[in-house]
Amino acid sequence: MQSRTELKNKIHHLFDSANIRLSSLLSDLFGKSVSIILKGLAQKKTLDEIIESLPKKMRGNADIISATLPASIPPVVLVLLQSYLKLVDDLDAEIKLLEGRIRESLATKSRDFQIITSIPGIGFIGASTLIAEIGNVHDFQTADKLTKWAGLTPSVYQSANVTRTGSITKQGSRHIRWILVELAHIAIRSPGRIKSFFERLMPKKGYKKAIVAVARKMLRIVWHLLVNDEVFVDEFPRSKQVKFPKLPKKIQAIGINKLIELLSKASEVIIWDRNQEIFRLGMSD
Repeated sequence: MQSRTELKNKIHHLFDSANIRLSSLLSDLFGKSVSIILKGLAQKKTLDEIIESLPKKMRGNADIISATLPASIPPVVLVLLQSYLKLVDDLDAEIKLLEGRIRESLATKSRDFQIITSIPGIGFIGASTLIAEIGNVHDFQTADKLTKWAGLTPSVYQSANVTRTGSITKQGSRHIRWILVELAHIAIRSPGRIKSFFERLMPKKGYKKAIVAVARKMLRIVWHLLVNDEVFVDEFPRSKQVKFPKLPKKIQAIGINKLIELLSKASEVIIWDRNQEIFRLGMSD
């Protein structure tokens, strides 16, 4: 996947060097529509043929597409584009094949996979990486030992009677640190405990330290859930419920509808009596 990303970046630079600004046309330069455009250019199709092969929604932008794409591409750019696209297709096929093999390997870890993916922000790649790197979670007696093994705990410096903490140790597997930081960036987008934890830390620690703290917390959650065979259940703050006091027994015996009727009649009597008093005062004046 990293190699594929590098190739996609090369295609970006290739078009920039040829003064072809596809980024001004479409936000996702490797979405379905752009893939059709790129392959059309590589196959030396005309602009009309490329536009005709686009989804109906994109055909409405035919004038903009025609203005953005050049009438012809320099031969060197065309050769490199064909080469890069072929390599991207080959890597797509390899990634699909490897993901299939990973899914087969995860067949014996289906429960662990279900548990880990219940945590916000963790999908197939994140869960499979964590399972592969951690191995048997029972090898770690506590969550602290797992986070220490992953190199996500702060380094400690002691001098005389003074103890200071520094940056994380970065010991152990770099893959697990990388994936956890990536997952932390995703998890803080969803409302819940993890996002609340990040929002409490960010003003004090700053963004980077808060993200690392979220990654460490997520690994601790993974350890707890796997050891106890539980799925993640987020706890949202419950709205306060207002309890109304019970009505007196006499009112309950009368009935609330009858009580409303009596009160409305009483208010009419009070208003009538008040109007009479105002009338008498006016006559006396």
